[in-house]
Amino acid sequence: MFFISILLQLPLSAVLASWSVSYKPRSMCVFERSSVDFTCSFDYPNYHTLQTTKWFKPKKNQKQDGTQEGIFVYHSKAAEIDQLYKDRTVYANRDKNCSLQLHNVSKSDIGKYFFRLETNYLFGKFTGSGGIYLNVAVLPFRVTVTMQKVNGHIQEGDSVTLRCSTETCTPQQGPFAWYKNQLLLPQATENVLQISSVSHNDFGNYSCGLKNSITTSADGILLDVRYSPKNVEITISTSGKIEQGNSLTLICASNANPAVTNYAWFKIRDANISSIGFDCEFSIKAVSQKDDGQYFCTAKNDMGSQNSTTITLKVDGPTSNRHVLLTATAVFFFVIAVLLVMFGLIIRRKQITRKKLHTEQTPAVTVTEDIYENLRQSSPESEESHTNLIYADLKLPSSNSERPCSNTDAVIYSLLSYKE
Repeated sequence: MFFISILLQLPLSAVLASWSVSYKPRSMCVFERSSVDFTCSFDYPNYHTLQTTKWFKPKKNQKQDGTQEGIFVYHSKAAEIDQLYKDRTVYANRDKNCSLQLHNVSKSDIGKYFFRLETNYLFGKFTGSGGIYLNVAVLPFRVTVTMQKVNGHIQEGDSVTLRCSTETCTPQQGPFAWYKNQLLLPQATENVLQISSVSHNDFGNYSCGLKNSITTSADGILLDVRYSPKNVEITISTSGKIEQGNSLTLICASNANPAVTNYAWFKIRDANISSIGFDCEFSIKAVSQKDDGQYFCTAKNDMGSQNSTTITLKVDGPTSNRHVLLTATAVFFFVIAVLLVMFGLIIRRKQITRKKLHTEQTPAVTVTEDIYENLRQSSPESEESHTNLIYADLKLPSSNSERPCSNTDAVIYSLLSYKE
């Protein structure tokens, strides 16, 4: 009766007030060593006086519905807080706000968390049902691939979804980063990468992680897109120029997945197409002009086939004849050059010889004295027959004897006198 009388004395709003605890969100996933916020609010009758607030986590061997208190993550009486959570929690401690922060999250924190309040009344105790489930993402990341086909290989045109996750859960906080062959894909920032119609260009190894973080997936996953041969072309391998007698190899190159299993070679000459080989390479040990023509190859795998563009092969004439011609021309000009040099040397030698001989026959004379030689007087008998004239015979040395010549105006004379 006493309790009923108290209720009758309370305002209607206080009587109608109910017990409640609201959690947001109901579940979450966070990375190890990060922090998490449990958003919470509560209400209770106004005529009650709040005495105790606490957050707890049921033990593994207890019921997980909140009916059994486990270890205390937070308690208004600090001594009650479990050792594992000391100095790791921050309570809001505001009117009817029961939000809680948990720092340095680890794998051992996985589980459900409940808020409980107690008032001054004997039955004034209430635990919010449902609680908040905390999951912890344990690194490293991993990439999983899903597609519309239940079985079979991924082919061009298929829709593919790549998901970045960890062993336990996938945090929603981001942004995420995706890498293809270790190169960043700048447009992909979510934990899910959707490719609506894959092509051969999407083939490669994919990995993921958090943007602006060095943490990425430990192992990438190969997006094995299968496609028919692409970019089929012919490359030429030769020991030198394409000349008669040289060896030549044509290679049929392509991009395909799976690898090409069948090749075919064709030659076009005089509007006729003939099959010439069935290997990746077509070799000619010694090419000749009969090998002139157009060539193309076909590459085929389980997904389809493609032809290469044609190439034109033109074989030059025999190498030996041209080499002989070039050698003969070079020898001819060499001989002409040698003859010209020898002719010039001969003319020069003759000029030098003539000049030397002229110099030896007309040596310069340095003797400047007068020469008086072989003078004799006529006999007396001669004097009598030739009156008034006295003369002398001048006998010069023979032309064979050496006699110096003078370049000066030297005078050679004999003394003549008249008889008185």
